[in-house]
Amino acid sequence: MGGRTPSSSTNKPLPRPTKSEAAFERALAALNAPSDPAAPQARSIPVSEPGSDRDAFVSRAFAQSERYLERDPFASIGRATQFFSKVVGVTFEGRQDTIAGLRDGSELELVREPANAYDPNAVAVRFGNLQLGYIRKEIAKHLAPLIDAGARYRARVSTLTGGPAAGDPSRSRGVNLDITLDSAASVARRGLEAGALRAEWSGDADRIREALIGRHEPHDAQRDVLARVEAGRNTLAVLATGRGKSFCFQYPAALRALAGSGKTLVVYPLRALTNDQYESLSRRLETFGLRIYRANGSIPADERAELFEALAEGAWDVILATPEFLAFHRDRFTGASVPAMVVVDEAHHVHGSTHRSAYGALGETIASLGAPQILALTATAGDAAFDAILKNLAIDAWVIDPTVRENLAVVDARGTTDRARYLIDLFADPQAKGIVYTMSRSEATKVAEKLRAAYGNEVMFYHAGMPTPERHEVERLFRDGGLRIVIATSAFGEGIDLPDVRYVVLYHLNFNFTEFNQQAGRAGRDGAPAQIHLLFGEADRRINEFLIERGAPSLQLLRELYREIRRLAHGGPLRMTFADIARTLDLDKADERTVAVALRMFEDEGLVEIAQDDDGRFVRFLEAPGKIDLTKNERYAEGEAERENFKTFCDLALTAKAEDLERIINRPIYPDGRPLTR
Repeated sequence: MGGRTPSSSTNKPLPRPTKSEAAFERALAALNAPSDPAAPQARSIPVSEPGSDRDAFVSRAFAQSERYLERDPFASIGRATQFFSKVVGVTFEGRQDTIAGLRDGSELELVREPANAYDPNAVAVRFGNLQLGYIRKEIAKHLAPLIDAGARYRARVSTLTGGPAAGDPSRSRGVNLDITLDSAASVARRGLEAGALRAEWSGDADRIREALIGRHEPHDAQRDVLARVEAGRNTLAVLATGRGKSFCFQYPAALRALAGSGKTLVVYPLRALTNDQYESLSRRLETFGLRIYRANGSIPADERAELFEALAEGAWDVILATPEFLAFHRDRFTGASVPAMVVVDEAHHVHGSTHRSAYGALGETIASLGAPQILALTATAGDAAFDAILKNLAIDAWVIDPTVRENLAVVDARGTTDRARYLIDLFADPQAKGIVYTMSRSEATKVAEKLRAAYGNEVMFYHAGMPTPERHEVERLFRDGGLRIVIATSAFGEGIDLPDVRYVVLYHLNFNFTEFNQQAGRAGRDGAPAQIHLLFGEADRRINEFLIERGAPSLQLLRELYREIRRLAHGGPLRMTFADIARTLDLDKADERTVAVALRMFEDEGLVEIAQDDDGRFVRFLEAPGKIDLTKNERYAEGEAERENFKTFCDLALTAKAEDLERIINRPIYPDGRPLTR
């Protein structure tokens, strides 16, 4: 039941893996050694009759699991701010005569044809009222949903090919396009949509509360924080994981935006956190007309262009940013984009990361924005951290919630060799409901297949490669009881009311304390006994270090990549995929993602141009504008922060006693001798 059918591509010879890829594959193989075939198998415990909607959905999803992991060569084209393409279908219906009237630079129009009988994603190319042809379907399938959602693209003729001028009177003419995303139009459209939604706003604050925390009422500590925020005081809130710190800023931020009384800038320590929280907050609040953006070095080019346009126009309500983004782009938060409130989440980093320049200067940076109100949030503020937060962020009020989540227990299974067998035994109780967190899409799928072989359609995987409707269905089924075991990557659980999770299993080692706390804290939110099972071990450290290295290359590796990729280009456009570049260079600690990150940094500094056309992505090297210091690049600084955070977390997560890790999860850390409120 859990087996997979090999795809047709497995019959083709694969390129030799790089040194880094080979090392990573060996490490993964060690972690996923097969179970003892002689071991007893768990019995299948169906929770509904075969043929139910749940069973049909799960069976269909597993049948398509390989497709969810496939990489579409044009998947990123919808994220590009500019790309090149060709017009197809130019030899039909007398279109050659129309093309003859075009010139290089002629403005064209892209028009959706959702009723097209041959392709519902069809995007026509027109010159005035004259039809020239279509965008090729492999690209149109990515552009069509964006255009339908309101995105606007400008198109012009980049070059004309073929025809009599090419020396062959019988040769057909062709049209190459230069297509550019209209960021200003996207921001304007978003503003119109937000305005329409806000027009329906009745001022009912309970609707915001229900969108954020369901039917629950804020507990006393949350009410105390909200009262101080409403009074305009700079406030520090110290609440344990799972006690609703995020609600303390999301609720007033939404109400202020809807009342037209100010924007909220939220600072998170890592870009991964901004991305996870962005998905959660957008889902909850965009339906009210809030314009929410994320701001860090990992966002794609189209989103970055729209963000900068929104900042220039002041057309935003909430921005979730890293301290590095704020430090590098502080000047964009001026005029209509000055925030009324700045939220510093995981505020203990103000003390613990003082050697991280963006944090060291965070208080001054915020003050330079016009002295906005500040709300600092953390679960960890010992004596030194508490005092540092108060001083650096000019805090004059605080709320400490001493509540301990005594229903949580950590089960120490670190170093477990047969993790699949452990999970099968753990979930043998048919009432046990849980989430198993893994580090990658492929691992989530593999582990889910093993558990499904034991427990059938009670099991499902969840990751970002799945289409949005499928992810929503997994969430619904898990929330409503149709599924009891979900094997997921980190985003699962964000923005979903999941009170009755009895087990949270950390299958792999996390990358930082915040992720560790957030995932573990999703257990037992109904107050009933719940367990956090730790299965990771020392081998995970090497895997995580590899993953961090490939997404945050060192300065030495960046220099080597620049030199070697430029050599491959031979002075012209380089038409190789990032994966092919990595395999060709075969550099230690460099794979496809490393090449992509490095080239984006080079693009930031004006060293290369990255574009895409019908033949795929290409890289063109430019004349260096002068001496470049890559350590001052926003993406580089964020990568260094991730490396530092992992080292600190890893040293504790692999060596601390289980009871010490339990205390980190279930209770806040706050100073002695201070009143709980001020």
